[in-house]
Amino acid sequence: MKTGPDSGQHPTDFVMQLWQQHQGAISRALLANEADPAARQDLKQDIFLAIHQAADRLIAAEMPRAYLFRIVHNVTVDHIARAQRHKWQPLDDDMQQQLLDGCPSEQLGEQQQSQQLMLAVRQLSAANRQVILLAMEDLDAPEIAAILQISHGAVRVRLNRAKTELMELMQHGR
Repeated sequence: MKTGPDSGQHPTDFVMQLWQQHQGAISRALLANEADPAARQDLKQDIFLAIHQAADRLIAAEMPRAYLFRIVHNVTVDHIARAQRHKWQPLDDDMQQQLLDGCPSEQLGEQQQSQQLMLAVRQLSAANRQVILLAMEDLDAPEIAAILQISHGAVRVRLNRAKTELMELMQHGR
């Protein structure tokens, strides 16, 4: 289905459609990167504004979903850089459950394993956390490479490192 000006779809409609389709993934990315609900809401608004401002580029993008996640990534990285002097806060039980609701990792079976997995994801380095979160959202290697602006080989290396680190964290129960 062709979208954008040639199909008569208004850029705002296209942005809203993308936002609605990927709102769960965006919310999970926010939960994984920001513990404070007020800061998370501000970050969500910043992301929505950036997506709206990039509407024409999103329409023209070869991979709009990858471009959307690139925007989410960039805004989140900027947010983290601004808040770098603050330490990550541990997730409370309610926030953990919000992160797990609807998350592909929930298919692992028991809720305890899923909670342990998401806690381990929070302990990964920023680069490993970002690549594993994108993979958990079923993005393929070309999309992840486009989002992070790295090569396919680098995506594979980061995914392998992230999986190895996650396995170690899960085995040691850190």
